[in-house]
Amino acid sequence: QRLDFTCDDVLDSLKEDNIIGKGGAGIVYKGVMPSGELVAVKRLATMSHGSTHDHGFNAEIQTLGRIRHRHIVRLLGFCSNHETNLLVYEYMPNGSLGEVLHGKKGGHLHWDTRYKIALEAAKGLCYLHHDCSPLIVHRDVKSNNILLDSNFEAHVADFGLAKFLQDSGTSECMSAIAGSYGYIAPEYAYTLKVDEKSDVY
Repeated sequence: QRLDFTCDDVLDSLKEDNIIGKGGAGIVYKGVMPSGELVAVKRLATMSHGSTHDHGFNAEIQTLGRIRHRHIVRLLGFCSNHETNLLVYEYMPNGSLGEVLHGKKGGHLHWDTRYKIALEAAKGLCYLHHDCSPLIVHRDVKSNNILLDSNFEAHVADFGLAKFLQDSGTSECMSAIAGSYGYIAPEYAYTLKVDEKSDVY
């Protein structure tokens, strides 16, 4: 896909006034590109010298770089050097489902909208689990990782912990638990085996 902006345009958006979110993996900025296009730029936490931990940078590129679905956030591009890693996504003006439900504007979603969002997020996960080859397990499905566009349409986001599984219906053993407490499937926590059912939980 041809982009109408450069890495310099992306870097220009990394200003304190443009911050729209902060998390364990980094900071998210709202950027306006020269064409007027709005983007979200995730600046991943700086790697310490000699560290191999990239805060999900490669996982995001490996997964989102090869898939397209209406209910999965689009990765537009990335910029990387020895100091920082940046991921550029389509901008979601209504933020995350978690913010809408629990933030300052919390609780204003009608039940039919909540149902629609749940169904759309499920369609995105279904695509990952059944239509991708190899199938993809997200491993961090939660309300803060469901982003909402201007029409409150759901988009599954944040693939920093995603894993590829070779065969549908099989599980893969992980060396450590990954995900957010309160959202981790109990059987995954006990056995360290992950499959698509872990995401559904």
